[in-house]
This record gives sequence, C-alpha cells and structure tokens, in this order.
Amino acid sequence: MILTRTLQVPPSEQAWLLWRTADITSTEVSALFGLSPYATAFELWHTKAHSMAVEFTDNDRMKWGRRLQNAIAAGIAEDRGWTVRSLPDYGRVMPLKMGSSFDFEIDVGVPGMDGRGILEIKKVDSLVYRDNWTETTAPDHIELQVQHQLEVIDREWAAIGVLIGGNETRVLIRKRDREIGAMIRQRVSQFWESVVLGQPPAPDFSVDADFVSRLYGYAEPGKVFDARGVDGVDVSNLVLEYQDALQAENDAVEVKEICKAKILTAVGDHETILGDGWRVNTAVVADNPGEVVTEEWLGRVVGARKGYRGFRVTKQKAKEN
Repeated sequence: MILTRTLQVPPSEQAWLLWRTADITSTEVSALFGLSPYATAFELWHTKAHSMAVEFTDNDRMKWGRRLQNAIAAGIAEDRGWTVRSLPDYGRVMPLKMGSSFDFEIDVGVPGMDGRGILEIKKVDSLVYRDNWTETTAPDHIELQVQHQLEVIDREWAAIGVLIGGNETRVLIRKRDREIGAMIRQRVSQFWESVVLGQPPAPDFSVDADFVSRLYGYAEPGKVFDARGVDGVDVSNLVLEYQDALQAENDAVEVKEICKAKILTAVGDHETILGDGWRVNTAVVADNPGEVVTEEWLGRVVGARKGYRGFRVTKQKAKEN
C-alpha cells in the first residue's frame, strides 16, 4: 500500500471537525488498544461508522489547559533554549484515514535527534500526575498519541511538555518507534475494514452501557418484540435479571435510609462524626429564598429551597505513626 501524507491548515473549524470525523485521530487511537480514557472500541466504531464526532466531556481543567498552552510552550522553550512555534496544520495519512492535529513544533533540534520535533503540551493536576505519570513515562494513551502524531507527520522525535499543578514542569523526549507506528497503522486499517464489513466489536457492557442507551435511544411506535418465543429466551432472562437488580437497588436505598436515621438518632445534633477511617458531616444547609422573576413570570420564585440537614460520609486516610 502506498501511503500519502499531507499537511494542511484547516480553512475553518467546521472543516477541521469534518476531517477529524473521517479519520482515526491521535486522541482516538488508544481506543483501538483498549487504553483510551475517553472512548471504548465499541463506541469509537459506531461514532465513525455513522460519521459522528466522538464526544469528550470537557471540564475546567481541560479548558484551562488549552488556554495556557502557549504560555506553557513558551516557558519550556525559554528554559530549554528551544525555538518553538505553533503548528496549526492537520496531518493525514491516506488511504489509511489516519489524522492528527498538533500543538507546536521545535525548530532547534535536541542533541541526538534528527530534524524538527513536535511538542505536545499537557497541563496536569498534581494528584493526577502523582497517580498516572512518572518522571520518565506518560500515561499509555498519551504515549500512543505521540507515536501516532509522529507516524502521521513523518518525523523522528517529539517532546511531551507537562505543567504539573501550576509551577513545575517536566519534559519527556520521545523517539519515533517504527514498530509501534506499524502496529498503529495495522490497527487503523483493521478498524476501517471492519466498518466497511459492518462488523463492530462486541460491547463491554460494564463500560459501554451508557453509550448503548444513547445508541438505541429511539423506539418505533407500535413495534412489538415478543419475548415469549424461543428467540426471546435471552431477553426474558435479562428482564428477570433487571427486575432482581431493581429490587435490590430499592432494598439498598431503604436500608441506607434506615441506617441514616439510626445514626442521626444516636448522634443527635452533633455536626461531625469521626470514626476509624471515615468521617460524617451533617451540617445544616441554610434556606435559599431563590430569585423572584418579574419579566416573563411575574412574581415567580426560581431556585427557592428550604434548609435541610446534610449527611455526607467520606473515607479518611489512616494516620501514619
């Protein structure tokens, strides 16, 4: 197979989104290895097969990471004596339908590295860094992201620049691993072949349940599935299992409320309860008078809430001697 690599600045955000939807991108490729924190292989298959954008749940940490990218890159470049510039191009490998966006490129090479490199910026909470990074390794999905980027842009090295918390940086230098690149190309090729053949991977219901509910979010009015026949045995068993789980859930809620009532009876008006490895806070939440809306609904009170006594149980780390 002859591979053609292209680099092009998207003419618009809409064009960029369309390109990404048509490709397996560097942020998506880890799903093909079962390593993505964002999507499973089942979810990725259906979103690509139906030309849907993969939905990532954005949060304040991710938003601020994007806002601070330029400052983080400039700081790392200053500390290292690098010349860094933005790399707005979108890269594609055809006909594999592999694609990637990039953060920055490094014009001045690092000793032992050939040519220009790419710089991937990450802003990481200190606790997340402690739990998922080391001084020499990034999380697996980020390592795959960088190798995918190098494969798309056909360069030999990259740097992962990390701002930890708000005042500490790490830089991980990565050489292009051609064996991993070949493996990525193979997985991407197999993925698109399965899309053409209409053969999605089996769902892992422990993690795909929410997506399956969205995938099958429509019911044809009047259409009936009769589970009383031979073909409906599995469905019948699953419905019975669901009913048992629902009853267990209701029973658990009842037991929880009974335990809460017994605890409050035992502790009375104490706000905080301390135990071995746990803590209970029962502080009173004040009344919220709400806001009176006088334009569309004259005199309507929005957001009003009576005060109540909270009840929050948290685990506590054991104290070291």
